Amino acid sequence: MLSALVRLSLNHARLVALAACILLIAGGFTLTRANYDVFPDFVPAQAEVQTEAPGLSADQVEQLVTRPVEQTINGAAGVQSVRSESIQGLSLVKVTFREGAEPYRARQIVAEALTEAAASLPAGVGPPKVSPLTSSTMDLLKVGFTSEKLDPQALRDFVQWQLRPRLMAVPGVARATIYGGSVRRIEVRVNPEALAARNLSLDDVLKATQTSTALSGGGFIDTSEQRILVEPRAQAAGVADIAATPLAPAATPNGAPGAIVHIGDVAEVVEAPAPDFGDAVIMGQPGVLISLSSQYGANTLKVTRDVEAALAEMAPALKSQGIVMSANLHRPANFIETALKGIMDDLLIGAVLIAIILFLFMRNLKTVLISFVSIPLSLLATVMVMDRMGLSINTMTLGGLAVALGVVVDDAVIDVENIVHRLRERPADVSAAEIILRASLEVRSPVIYATLVVALILVPVLMMHGLQGAFFAPLALAFILSTLISLAVAIIVTPALSLIFLQKTHLPDEPRLLIGLKNWHAGLLARICDRPNGLFLISGVVSLLAVIGLFFFSGELLPSFKEGHFVLGVSAQPGTSLSVMRRYGESISQDLLAIDGIASVEQQIGRSEGGEDTWGPEKSEFHVELKPNLSGGKQDKVEAAIHKVLDGYPGLQTEVLTFLGDRIGESLTGETAALAVNIYGGDPDTLAATAEQISAELSKLKDAGDVKVQTPPSTPSVRIDIDRAAAARHGLTPVDILSAVQSAYEGVTAAQIYRNDRSLDVAVTLPNELRQSPEAVSELLVRGTDGSMARLGDIARVTLAESRTLISHNGGRLLETVTANPDPDAVARVTKEAQTAISTHVRLPAGVYLEYVSVADDANRARNELLLNTGLAMVGIIALLTLAFGSGRAVGLIVASAPFALVGGVIAVALTGASLSLGSLVGFVTLIGVAARNAILLLAHTRQLADEGHEWTPATVIRATQERVTPILMTALVTALGLLPLAFGTGQAGREIQGPMALVILGGLITSTLMSLVVLPAMIWRFLPQKK
Repeated sequence: MLSALVRLSLNHARLVALAACILLIAGGFTLTRANYDVFPDFVPAQAEVQTEAPGLSADQVEQLVTRPVEQTINGAAGVQSVRSESIQGLSLVKVTFREGAEPYRARQIVAEALTEAAASLPAGVGPPKVSPLTSSTMDLLKVGFTSEKLDPQALRDFVQWQLRPRLMAVPGVARATIYGGSVRRIEVRVNPEALAARNLSLDDVLKATQTSTALSGGGFIDTSEQRILVEPRAQAAGVADIAATPLAPAATPNGAPGAIVHIGDVAEVVEAPAPDFGDAVIMGQPGVLISLSSQYGANTLKVTRDVEAALAEMAPALKSQGIVMSANLHRPANFIETALKGIMDDLLIGAVLIAIILFLFMRNLKTVLISFVSIPLSLLATVMVMDRMGLSINTMTLGGLAVALGVVVDDAVIDVENIVHRLRERPADVSAAEIILRASLEVRSPVIYATLVVALILVPVLMMHGLQGAFFAPLALAFILSTLISLAVAIIVTPALSLIFLQKTHLPDEPRLLIGLKNWHAGLLARICDRPNGLFLISGVVSLLAVIGLFFFSGELLPSFKEGHFVLGVSAQPGTSLSVMRRYGESISQDLLAIDGIASVEQQIGRSEGGEDTWGPEKSEFHVELKPNLSGGKQDKVEAAIHKVLDGYPGLQTEVLTFLGDRIGESLTGETAALAVNIYGGDPDTLAATAEQISAELSKLKDAGDVKVQTPPSTPSVRIDIDRAAAARHGLTPVDILSAVQSAYEGVTAAQIYRNDRSLDVAVTLPNELRQSPEAVSELLVRGTDGSMARLGDIARVTLAESRTLISHNGGRLLETVTANPDPDAVARVTKEAQTAISTHVRLPAGVYLEYVSVADDANRARNELLLNTGLAMVGIIALLTLAFGSGRAVGLIVASAPFALVGGVIAVALTGASLSLGSLVGFVTLIGVAARNAILLLAHTRQLADEGHEWTPATVIRATQERVTPILMTALVTALGLLPLAFGTGQAGREIQGPMALVILGGLITSTLMSLVVLPAMIWRFLPQKK
C-alpha cells in the first residue's frame, strides 16, 4: 500500500505540488479567521442561578429561597456540585456539571428544574434566573466613565440606556454589568405626620401609587367601512401626575367620608437616586464602570475589537456630554495578543534557525526547500483540522506546534537525506523516479513506527482530566496531529518534490566538517564497542539518579501567569458603608497609580444588580492594569509594590492575585485562592469561631500569603420581634406590619413609568432623614383595621442586634471557608504544614469537620494520572515495537535508552532553579518519545544492513550509526533551535507553561543525542547479536 501511494505521488508529482500550494493558501486563510484565545476553555459546564428576594435577611434568604432551589437542582441529571451564597435580598446558586457535559444542555437542565422551584418560593420573591453562559475567563473588557459635568444619575443614565444597548448588540457579548453612578427612580417619600393627621397609612399610599399610572389595550371599533383602534393613554408623565393622584379618603370620626387627599398632600414625590448596592471608582475618581463578559466559545480578540469599534462610534456622544472614557481598565485581549505574538515570533525564529541548520548540513537550496516545506504544510494543516473541530488557536496549541517542529521536519529530513544519498549512487540505467521510490520506501517503515511511538507517548497527556486536561490536551492534540500529518507529507509530498527538483540537480558532497566529525565518531565508537562495560555502568547510574532526582523537585500545577493585570481583594469590617469604601478606594487608587509600571486602576464596590458577586458594601475589588510589554521580573516588582501599598491600610483585609490565577483557583478550590480549608457543621456561630482559630494558625505559617476568612463576621442590624397580642389589639396581622416596614426602609416598587427607550421605577418609602436613624424605627406608624394608628415600638420589640451578612453552602451543607495564597511552588508544603498545625492546635467542636482543598492536591492527582497513563502507553508502545522488530531484546534496548534522555532534562530543571510543573512533566514525556524515535530508526537501519548481508561486526554497527549521524544531529539541532526562543522566553507572557517544558526538552536533547550516537550503538553490538 505504501509503495502504491508513493508511486502514485511520483506519477502525479506536479499535481501533488499544486495541491500542496492550495493547502498552504487554505491554511493561511484559516489563520485569518480562526478563533484566538489565550487558553482553552478550562472551566467545566456551569450555571449560576440568581433569585432576588427584596427585604429578606441572609437567614431568611437561605431558608426560604436558597434551600428550595438547591434541593431542586441537586436532583438534576449530570450535576457534580452545587454551591450557594445567601445575602440580604439575593440568593446565588452555582451549579457545576460533570466533566464533558455540553454547556447549553446543562443550562437547559437547570432551567427545567427551576420551574418546579419557582412555585415553592414565598410571595414577593422574584423568579430564579439563570445567568448568561460566559467563557472560562468571563471578562472581555472593563470600561470606566467619569464626568465633571454630569451628576451620578445622569452619568449612569447615559451608560445604562445609551451605551449598554449598543455594546450588548455586538455579537459575542454575553453580559454587561454596571457598577457605580446612581439609578434614577421616582420616590414617593411619605410624611408620617401628614399621614397621621389624615388618619391614613403607608399601605394607602402604596395602593394609590400602584394606580397612579397604567397601560392597557383598548381594543378596536368596527365601522361599516374600517376598523379603528382604541388607544387609552393613562401613563403618568412624571412626578406631577403621580403627586396629583387621589388617595382613597379616610373616614372621619363620625363615619362620614373625608375630604379627597392626593398623594402630594402626604408625600414628597421626586426623582431621586435609588439605594445603592455598589459603587465604582475610576482612576481615583467616582464614576461608572461597565464590565463586559464574552459568550462561551466566542472569539475573544474579534469580539474585543468589535466592542472597541462600537465605543469609537460612541466617542462623539461621550465628548458632547462631557464624559471621559477609560477604555482599557482590563483588556484580556492584551495578554492574548502579547502571548500569541510572542509564541508566533518564537515559531518564526525557530523556523528560520531550522532553515539555516538544514542549509549548513545539506548545502543545497532545493533540498532545504523540500525539507523545510513540511513545516508550514504540517502546521497549517493541523490548524485547519483543529479549526474544523471547533478548537481555538491559543498558547497551548501553539506550544504543541512548537514542540513538534523537530519531529515534523525530521520526517522529511530522513526521507530527503536518504533520497540524496541514493541519488548520488544512482546507476545510469535506473531512473530518478525509481531511485526516489526505493529510497523513500527504505526508511518508510521505521519512520512510521517511530512517528506512531512519538504520537502514542503523548496520548496520556491528551487523556488527562479536569483543569489540567483542559489546559494540556490541546497541546497534546496539536503535537499528535502535526506529527501524523507530517508523516503523510513525507509519504506523499516529499517524494513528489524530490522528483521535481532533484532528478537533474547536482548534489554536493557532505561538508568536510561533518565528514571529519564522522571519522572521529567512528574511532570513538570502535574503542567503546571494544570495552563498553564502563560506559554502561556510568549511563545506568546517571539514569537512575535522574529518575530519583525527579522526586526531590518542588512541584506546582500551573505557574503564575505574567498577564500584566492584578486583582486586589479589599474588604473592611461588615457594616462599613459605601461612602467609606469609596474614600478608601480613592486613596488606594492614587497610591497605586503612583507606582511605576501601573497604567490604570479601577475599584468596584459591593455588587451590581444582576452581577455574579454576592458582596456587601464592605467588600470591593480593584483591577490594576500594567503598562504594556513589562517583563516578568518587572511585573514581580510591581506586585511587591502593590503589597506595600496595601500594607499601609492595616484596618483592611487584602489579597493580591493575577486575574487568571483568580479564575483558576476558583475552578480548583471553589475560592479565588490556592488553598481553602472548608469547615462544615450545623451552627453558624460555631463555624465562625472555628474559622477564626484556623485563620490564626494559617497566619503563623511561613509563605502562607494572604489568609482570609471568606464569610465575614456579623454586621449591626435592627431586629424587630412582633408582639402578636399587642398587634391583634390594633387589628394588625404580621403581614400588615412587615409590609409597612419594608415600604418604609426597603422601598416597595409600586409602578413603572416609561420614557421612550427607558423605564423608571416608582417606589414608596420614607424620607431619607427618617431612614438614617436606627432609633427612628420604633416611631414608624402602622394603621390597624379599626383605623387607629400604632407605633411600631408599641406592637413590636425593636432592638439593635448582630446579623450574618453571608451564608454559604456546599452540597447543601452549611459552610465556612478560610483561604490562603502561597506562592505556586510553596502550596504543597504549606498545605501539609496547615494540616499539621490545625490538627495540633485547633480542637473541633462536636459535629464540625474539615475539608482541605488545594491546587497541590490537583497537581498530585494530575502527576499521578500522567505517570499512570504514561505507563499504560508504554505497554502499548512495547506491543507496537514487538510487532515492528519481533525481538524482545530490540524492544528492551529501545526502552532502556529512554531514561538516559531524562538526565539532561533533570539537569536543566536543577540549573535553572525551576520547580517541576505539569508543563515540565509533559516535557519529560516528550523526551521519552524523542529518545525512542531515535533508537527505533538506528535499530531499524542496523537490521537493514544485516539483512543486506553485512557481517555482524562492530564495523557494521558503526556504519549504521555513521549513516544515521546526519539525520540524528539535524533532528536534535532543528528541534533545539525551534524551542530555543521559547526557552529563552521562560517567565514572559504566554510562555509560562511552554518555557519550562522547552527547557526540559532542550536539556534532554543533549543526553538523548549522546545516547543515540554513543551509548546505544555499543548496546546494540553487545546485546543484539544477529544470526550469521
